[in-house]
Amino acid sequence: MRVQMTWKSTVSLVVGLLPLFGCTLTDTQRRDWSGYTGPGQDYFQKLELADVDSLADPAEPWNRFSSGFNHVFLIGFVDPLSVGYRFLVPAPARKAVGRLKENLAWPKRFVNDLLQGEFADAGTETARFLINTTIGIVGLFDVADAFGIEAEDEDTAETLEKWGWKGDTYLVLPILGPGSERDTPASFFDMALDPASYLVGLSQVLKFNDGSDMMEKYKRFVRTNYDPYAFSRYLWDLNSRSHFRDFDYSPEATAEAQTLRAVFLKFEDPDFPDACDEGEVEIPATGEDLEYTYIMQDHPAPVLYILPGLGGHRESESALGLMEMAFKRGFSAVAISSAMCFDFMQSASTVAVPGFAPADARDIHVALDLIHGQLVKEYPGQITAKALMGLSLGGYHALEIAAAAERPDNRLIRFDRYVPVNPPVSLFNAVAELDDYFNAPLEWPAEERDQRVRITIMKVLKLMDGDPDPNMEVPLSRIEARFLIGLTYRLALMFVIHDSQRRENLGVLMTDLSGVSRGPAYDEIFDYSYMEYLYAFLLPYFTGQGGALRDEADLITGSSLRSIEQELRANDRIRLFTTSNDFLLRDEDRAWLEDVFGPNRLTSFPDGGHLGNLYREETKDTLMRALTDLTARSN
Repeated sequence: MRVQMTWKSTVSLVVGLLPLFGCTLTDTQRRDWSGYTGPGQDYFQKLELADVDSLADPAEPWNRFSSGFNHVFLIGFVDPLSVGYRFLVPAPARKAVGRLKENLAWPKRFVNDLLQGEFADAGTETARFLINTTIGIVGLFDVADAFGIEAEDEDTAETLEKWGWKGDTYLVLPILGPGSERDTPASFFDMALDPASYLVGLSQVLKFNDGSDMMEKYKRFVRTNYDPYAFSRYLWDLNSRSHFRDFDYSPEATAEAQTLRAVFLKFEDPDFPDACDEGEVEIPATGEDLEYTYIMQDHPAPVLYILPGLGGHRESESALGLMEMAFKRGFSAVAISSAMCFDFMQSASTVAVPGFAPADARDIHVALDLIHGQLVKEYPGQITAKALMGLSLGGYHALEIAAAAERPDNRLIRFDRYVPVNPPVSLFNAVAELDDYFNAPLEWPAEERDQRVRITIMKVLKLMDGDPDPNMEVPLSRIEARFLIGLTYRLALMFVIHDSQRRENLGVLMTDLSGVSRGPAYDEIFDYSYMEYLYAFLLPYFTGQGGALRDEADLITGSSLRSIEQELRANDRIRLFTTSNDFLLRDEDRAWLEDVFGPNRLTSFPDGGHLGNLYREETKDTLMRALTDLTARSN
């Protein structure tokens, strides 16, 4: 059973407009597991947290159509102009224009501060405006910020929210973009308070200046997300409805807080993604083309293949960051998406339900074999050695592939080095831990839970605003950090379930998956924890038509590195990296890793949590030193 955190709106402008949009509403259906007595029954009866109630989306078909229109407008019109604009106007000048836009927004912030009764903030905004307009040359330079006078971005939508109009229904308008039934009238008032609106074309130029620098991120966002509409709606909802000025700054130095620093693993050179190429290979078992991202040195060099963590896309910032790390140190680099990412599932997965590591690793191994063969043909003599690096679940898969290389019947690619980073020893235990992390807010009093969850998310949004310092103190408690980690992985699972069941429905879900409106299905799917996924989807599939498992015991055994211990001991090409405080490892797991790999093949960092130290240059140097001998072959 679940604890529902909710507030509901009974009246919505958009609902009244639904007939005009031709929308059809689909109710969320849920299977009743209360009487279930099969394998894993305890997990179906376990008290769990429900998602924070989000904006209603009864106009989803219209909103998706409008989002599609906006996407075409951005790609077909804004993006080409942005390329030329960025070429003609250097980055410092674009940033100065952006500061000018913010300075001109003073009337909007000032008036809304007054309307909200925030008179001290209104004075602060006025001081900022006067300083930046004079010393800062009409706002081209933010001198006030250098004096420690910081801005609080206020608008009419927030004022209306504080007056009681919550804005509970999502609405996407052509060109104007996402909002709620409250935000459209609010935006007209904001426009009236904006001096740039009274000079023909100035407001549009200032908005275009801001948007021009976001186009590359936007395009990568669309490519790397299974459902960009759903994900952007979720982010917009969190950002727009989490207005808390004051919150408890009580950081706790925990492994979970260190783990959240994994978001700082990214590429440094903004032009690096454009320097990468894209290839594709046909997977014989599926008949589909699997795409991969790669960059080759212009001289003979070793190549590093990269496997992201659970749900990770090959063009994610972390995957590209690892590719850049390798390329800067003399390697060619290749990345494919996780076996639990739609990009891989739709092209290269031979199973309907991903998540059973031996089956997923086999599919990855086949894909890597085909990709390597293609690159050898296209770049004859340019590949001198080959290595495989995987993060988290990708590290687990790398070890499965390393074990397969020791078997006499193996006909697929063998790597000269395997570099798993923070792999769990037991996937079964690891996902159970992730479920517990998602449920961490249950420790809070029920009457406080909803607001504290939103404050937690607001902290992260504020933390990530601008250009945060990776080494800064993370203002999160243990519970807050655990919840954010669990929420991230729960959202990844939601998209995995939807994609797999949309392509081959096993009959577990009750809500229709075929319609334009996906929200109701997402609501049902989000209820499933990782452990429920294993028992409701994975186990029935692999003991039935999948045929790889006999029972629950086989699932647990096959999801542990202990099942391939002999092969791992025998493979001296493995260099495994972990941290002493990785929360996905139990004490017995650490002891097992030390016993199997020994000091020559195992490196344990003193901190970092789970993948939270990979942004550090010293960590990258240590990882790459495990591959140093491979570069000698190209000299």
